[in-house]
Amino acid sequence: MTLPPPVGRPATEADRGRLVARLRNQAASAADLGSPMYATLLRGAATDVDLGGPCWRVMSAYADQPDSQALPLRFMAGVHRLVLRRQAPALATYYPSVGGTAGVDGLWSTFLSTVATHADELVELTGLACQTNEVGRSAALGPGLAWLAAQHDLPLHHREIGTSAGLNLRWDAFRYGTADESHTWGPADSPVDLVGHWADPPTDLPTTVEVASRAGCDPNLLDPASQADRETLTAAVWADMPQRHQRLKGALALAEAIPATTTRAGAGEWLADVLPDRPDGLTVVSHSVVWRYLPPAEQDTVVALLADVGASATATNPLAWLRLEPRPPAMVYDGTPYPLLATTWPGGATVELGLAQAHGQDLRWGPRPFVVDS
Repeated sequence: MTLPPPVGRPATEADRGRLVARLRNQAASAADLGSPMYATLLRGAATDVDLGGPCWRVMSAYADQPDSQALPLRFMAGVHRLVLRRQAPALATYYPSVGGTAGVDGLWSTFLSTVATHADELVELTGLACQTNEVGRSAALGPGLAWLAAQHDLPLHHREIGTSAGLNLRWDAFRYGTADESHTWGPADSPVDLVGHWADPPTDLPTTVEVASRAGCDPNLLDPASQADRETLTAAVWADMPQRHQRLKGALALAEAIPATTTRAGAGEWLADVLPDRPDGLTVVSHSVVWRYLPPAEQDTVVALLADVGASATATNPLAWLRLEPRPPAMVYDGTPYPLLATTWPGGATVELGLAQAHGQDLRWGPRPFVVDS
């Protein structure tokens, strides 16, 4: 995700009102997705912005940006960076990501004091892109890829747009399953444990999948071997969700062991380069919680390119488009599960494979023809 520069005009009262609403919406999302700590802090930040306090001082430079630029999450990631860098020792006592166990008493006042002390630095840190690269989304994407492989019985060539650090390109090395482990898939000793993410599990997946090649693109590409980029990924994971942090560490370890090719490029230009001369076998283009970050013109380019290339697809060289995204027109998380959609060529038919939450949890599998919402 590429961010625009800070606004060149002073923020307006309308900007502030919109930001208050966005912070409150993000607080509700954090609560729904299992982060009471971030829900508390985002609600506090909303009140502080409304009062014109330190949080407003930090975020006002970006307050006119659209929702797609994820300003509340970038702000929270900026504060998390201070904690990870051991620059905010008082706040660190509350952050489980660095061993904090202080609970909630005093959390907000310590957070606000930290923001006030580091406001100038946080303006800069909040300007950085927020790259979550949530590997939990593979709990939905992985079954989708395996299902597509089973439909075609061909070597799979995985192509991911908005790949960030490419962690989800190693999806077949993750462990999946229901909470009671009555249904599982993937290596039992995987360092990425997604057992518990399946509510209604897939029952028609192949035992293994031959992934012939893995490649992805991102305009703000991260290198999983870079310590700075690892900090970027870690800062974006909510601090009170230790299982997500453990999965991230496991995915980074797998990235060292399983090769993948990643390119710094936008989705449209990269797909135009890699799709026309794709190798024999099944090519699957995937993405998750990426679409809203693409400008409308680039969205149109990607859709048109897939349809154009798909028109020449054959039974021995098919093309598929797999995505886990919010339903339009909202395109932001509102508690409604995201559909997992797969379009395949030849033919261009779309199937809804199931529903999952924003971080891939609570997958409810059930392939059916896709019907566009009215």
